[in-house]
Amino acid sequence: MKNKSAEILLSLNGSNVLKAIAILAVFVIHILSSIRISPFVIGSTFQLIAVTLDQLSRISVPLFVALSGYGLHWKYSKKISIGSFYFKRASKVLPLYFFWSTLFALLFYLVPAWGPATQQPGFVWQLFLGRADYHLYFVPMIFQIYIIFPLLLVFFKKWPLQTLLSAIAAQLIWWWFFSYQDNTITTWKYFAGDGEQYIWMTNWIAYFVLGMYLPKIWFWINKNKLRYISIFGVWIASAFYTILSAVKSIQAGVDPLLALKFTRYPMFIYSFFAIIFLSFIVAKFHHSKKSNSLLIYLGKNSYPIYLGHTFLLRIVVFFLFP
Repeated sequence: MKNKSAEILLSLNGSNVLKAIAILAVFVIHILSSIRISPFVIGSTFQLIAVTLDQLSRISVPLFVALSGYGLHWKYSKKISIGSFYFKRASKVLPLYFFWSTLFALLFYLVPAWGPATQQPGFVWQLFLGRADYHLYFVPMIFQIYIIFPLLLVFFKKWPLQTLLSAIAAQLIWWWFFSYQDNTITTWKYFAGDGEQYIWMTNWIAYFVLGMYLPKIWFWINKNKLRYISIFGVWIASAFYTILSAVKSIQAGVDPLLALKFTRYPMFIYSFFAIIFLSFIVAKFHHSKKSNSLLIYLGKNSYPIYLGHTFLLRIVVFFLFP
């Protein structure tokens, strides 16, 4: 008989499967946003389909952040050398980031029509703020979390649940204060603008700590079948609500860019429970070393693919829709 109290861990292949899901979801979001005649606007025949695909796919970045939290906690929970940790993170993340940022800056200089519609800061600030292209905010954001990770680990070891709850509270309060909901509290552009809000770790920190906490949640879920059925139910219900609330906002005249964003409370609930359910299913049932080779490839290479995929997307759109 299986011991339901046994610890559940995510295999390397399982982690790659989840990363593949995340990177495919990124593709969906950016393909939809690249369509010349927006499918999101009022009157579009495909509005509901487009909004549904977009909102379901916004598990992407939260899942990446949670997997980073899970992986780093698993690797450094017993011992961490701070200097070595920072060096490894920097050497793994920054060289490719600098390469692609430079390439995008050169590309937009040569082909201005492919660049951002708004005025951008100088190149050094683009590197610092992740503004060389619209998706590169991820790198400075995740690096901010890396900087505080050793301290976060100290608190998590002593008070795991309290650390998770504090991270959730910090993220939701931050979202409220910087006007990411319908009500406007402040519009300080360095935090509240659409192009700026995603670079700050405070918009994602709860997902990272959730990743650290996932094994404890899996252990709790695995004791009772009703628990993961309930988690699944909340995930599905929150998905419906997230989609319908986005459609309602667009129909009320809200810019689709704002109606669909990551920093909405319904999206937080959807992402939170999606991460728990998907990771539990993969951790519990995905133990085979023989997996779909395409998914494993995408998962292993998700970081360079993430950095460079908008370059390929622009070329494809240019030739398909000249």
